[in-house]
Amino acid sequence: MPRILLFLLTLLLAGCTLPKVDPAREAQADRVYELLRRNDVAGLREMAGPILLQQDLPEAVQQMQSHIHASTPTAVETAAWNLNIVNGDATYEVARLYSHPEGKVQVRVTMMRSGDAPYRVEGLHVMRVSPALLKAHEESIKASGFTLTGKTPAHYAVLGAAVLAFLACVVTAVTAGIRRRWLWMIGCLFGFGKVALNWTTGAMFVQPISIALLGAGALKGLGPADPWVISASIPLPAILFWALGRWRKKAPKTKARAAEPDSWTTDA
Repeated sequence: MPRILLFLLTLLLAGCTLPKVDPAREAQADRVYELLRRNDVAGLREMAGPILLQQDLPEAVQQMQSHIHASTPTAVETAAWNLNIVNGDATYEVARLYSHPEGKVQVRVTMMRSGDAPYRVEGLHVMRVSPALLKAHEESIKASGFTLTGKTPAHYAVLGAAVLAFLACVVTAVTAGIRRRWLWMIGCLFGFGKVALNWTTGAMFVQPISIALLGAGALKGLGPADPWVISASIPLPAILFWALGRWRKKAPKTKARAAEPDSWTTDA
C-alpha cells in the first residue's frame, strides 16, 4: 500500500513540473546575436539551415544591424519561448531580450532540426524595444499573475470547485486505500468533465467529455505573459464511493467449517 501511494505521488509531482527553456537554445540564440553584432555573415552561414541560406544573408544582416546597439549588452533574459514537435521534426523559437546602455533589443531566433540532427537557425527577427513597449510587456506579465484581488464571483466559484474536487479525490483515494479497495482507490483519483477559466480574462469554457487527474488543474503557458487557466471536474468516483458506503470496513471473511464425518451407531 505505501509503495502504491508513493508511486502515485511521484506521478503527480512529475505531472505538475512546468517545462523550462532549454539552456542550449538560449546559448545558441546568444551566439547568433553576437554574430549579428559583429556583422559576421560567414559565421552565421555555418549555423544557418537551408531555409535561411536561401535568403540574401549579407543584405539581411545589414538591415538587422540598424536595430542593434553598438555597445556590449550588460544583461540578457528570455522573454518567451516555444517548442513544437511534429513527426519527429522539432521547431524551437526563443526570444531573448538584451539590455544595452542605449536601450533594449529583442531578438527572436527560430531553430529547427530533423530527428536527432543538431538545431539549425532558420529564422531571425531583431527589433529595438521602446520604453512604451517594454512597459506594456511588463504590465501584461503583471496582469497574467495569479492573484485573488479584483476577481469576479465566477473566478472564486471555479477556484473553490477545483479545491473541493482536489480534496475529494485525495481524501477518498486514501480512504479507499486504507479499506483495501484498490480499484476504488485508482478510480477516485480522477474527475470527469471540466470547467476551465482563464484567470486573466475571465473567459470560461466547458468540456463535457474530459478526464482530469485529481479532479482539478492549474496550467500556465510557457511565456511570462501567458495567463493561468484553472479547471475543475466532477469527482464522480469519489462521490459514488461515499454514497454507496464503500468507506465502511469489509466484512471479515468466515472460513467454512470442515465437514465432520457422520458417526453411525449400531445396536449391539
